[in-house]
Amino acid sequence: MEPSTSFELTIQDLYDLFEARLHRYAVNLARDHDRADDLVQETLIRAMGNLVLLQRLHPHQRQAWMYRVLKNLFIDEERRRDRQEALYENLAWESELETAPATTMLARDMIDLVPERYRDVLLRRYILGQTSEEIGSAYGIPAATVRSRLYLARKWLRTHHPGLES
Repeated sequence: MEPSTSFELTIQDLYDLFEARLHRYAVNLARDHDRADDLVQETLIRAMGNLVLLQRLHPHQRQAWMYRVLKNLFIDEERRRDRQEALYENLAWESELETAPATTMLARDMIDLVPERYRDVLLRRYILGQTSEEIGSAYGIPAATVRSRLYLARKWLRTHHPGLES
């Protein structure tokens, strides 16, 4: 169904044309009906602010605009969610470091001696007690890569500070 025969495009016309299709698309992206509802609502709100532009577009361009806005909103939301999760994880990690027992002070001092590229994996492994799998998951790398970095860090310590680590 195309908008009314007058040249004035209304938000109701856009709603009638696109709401059901946008909702199906949003559910497919988000895998969640509530998030899909929010995405469609925000897309229609953005359309309200761009009615003049949408009026000038051909119907297929208008449809492409609506789908692109919805997808961009979804991508932005995912990125925001990823940044928030990373922030919460870092805050929790720093909190755990601050409350680590005093007996780990020597280990912390040793960790400070190694090159920066090895510090985080050493902290997570020897101060926080995380496994290679947990560390790898936090950094998005294989557990084998974590074990390799731990090996290289210990090797670096033995080479540059003999007697500190056995």
